[in-house]
Amino acid sequence: MPQPTPIAQRMATSRVAAPADLAEHLKEVGTNASTQAPFSDGTPNPPQAPPFLRGLPPKGEPYAPQEAVTVELAALIDLHNMGQAFEDAFAKICKEEVPELDRIETLDQFYFYVDALVRWIPEIRVWEQDGLKLHERTPYLRITQFYYFFNQPSLLPLQSPIAPGADRDLTPLSLWLREFAVAWGAFLDTPASAEFLASFKWAPEYGWQDYEKAPEDYTTFNEFFGRTFADIDDLRPVASRDDDRVVVFPAESTFVGQWAISTEAGPPLPAPPSIVVKHIEWPIDELLQDSTHASDFAGGVFCHSFLNTFDYHRQHAPVGGKIIEARFIAAQVYLKVTLDELDPAEREAMDPSIARAVFPHRYLDAADETGYQFVQCRGLFVIESPIGKVAVLPMGMAHVSSVVFCKPQSEGSAPIVLSPEEKRDLSYAEQVEAINRKLEKELVGKEIAKGDMLSLFQFGGSDIVTVFERKANVNVTAQVGVHYPVRSQMAFANINR
Repeated sequence: MPQPTPIAQRMATSRVAAPADLAEHLKEVGTNASTQAPFSDGTPNPPQAPPFLRGLPPKGEPYAPQEAVTVELAALIDLHNMGQAFEDAFAKICKEEVPELDRIETLDQFYFYVDALVRWIPEIRVWEQDGLKLHERTPYLRITQFYYFFNQPSLLPLQSPIAPGADRDLTPLSLWLREFAVAWGAFLDTPASAEFLASFKWAPEYGWQDYEKAPEDYTTFNEFFGRTFADIDDLRPVASRDDDRVVVFPAESTFVGQWAISTEAGPPLPAPPSIVVKHIEWPIDELLQDSTHASDFAGGVFCHSFLNTFDYHRQHAPVGGKIIEARFIAAQVYLKVTLDELDPAEREAMDPSIARAVFPHRYLDAADETGYQFVQCRGLFVIESPIGKVAVLPMGMAHVSSVVFCKPQSEGSAPIVLSPEEKRDLSYAEQVEAINRKLEKELVGKEIAKGDMLSLFQFGGSDIVTVFERKANVNVTAQVGVHYPVRSQMAFANINR
């Protein structure tokens, strides 16, 4: 069974060969300052934000939270006596000298940080060194920084475990993490969030030239994040469009692996149909939570792929057929983040397929392990196709807790969302119920073609899971660790006709 590897390694992130003082340069320029001066060749520097934590109160100075979600966190910490656990996390991170985060030593400073993050305007920080125009993967950094706090040993026990059955009743802190993701997402739907979109042209991995318009022409960050190709049929044609047995990738993504789904076992060790990851049984009926079709996937195949922050973030049907189920499953927003180190030899050995991106010696990285998908916020489509039922689950990893479903392509692919009036006075759980009623009405029973758009994500990296029935007898042709275009071949169904 394939073993998970850190995203930074699997995504072939480049390391620019840099002088010995790069770490100090990143600390002083890449993280704590911005410049509007033109580059040495006269090229204008893109508009960039002021330093992220400018105005951070000094240690010992009180700070009153400003944003509603931060006020809620402060109240939660007081109510449940979590203060010491947070301070222990700060102390550990400070000793590790994690850039930017090592400035946060107190709860007051952390509240300032949360206030700043929930109104952070996405950008790519760019600078020049030794004649090279370099950039930082800033959105990825912001996400990993935030979740690194919550991966500390003192804070993990306060959250719902990443374990089978753990997504139904969340702890207060896990509920707050979901609310924070919603609050940040709401800001990224505003025109203010688009201020620095021009800077994304300086990160080649975003491939802005392949999309319908330039970054600065989008009106919000979420609109840019969910951008569409200028001509998807030319740039991402559907593999073997007329052959039902060819299954295509539902997302632009890196293939993580496939797992066999067991069949139900009886006494003496009864167990439901599951996949096994690191000796843990993850039941498929939990993944498809309350679906009447869950048992149909016993003996089938589970496939997992990962989308990076710069990938195309719309999902497409891997097969054609009829949508027989479509709904959003509210659960956790989780990301496992570790502090890793690379020596110069390792840095040079990495595949430099992301040009001009700088990775310092010590960096935060997210390990995209298989299993957490069973307890994560996610969408669910079940498609009745010529090869049997196929379940497609867009995973809301970390801040991508919002999976936006779309009308069938034959009806224009408009997003299916709640209007402000429909949301008014509804709790999060009530909003989930309301959107699921809409999905039942707008999607269930509709026919779709292979390659048609299904949904889109908003902000950050994310996952996509595809589940097949046993009778499809799929031969997965994708290779682990390879990045594939959306709508390219993922598998071939050797179904008995």
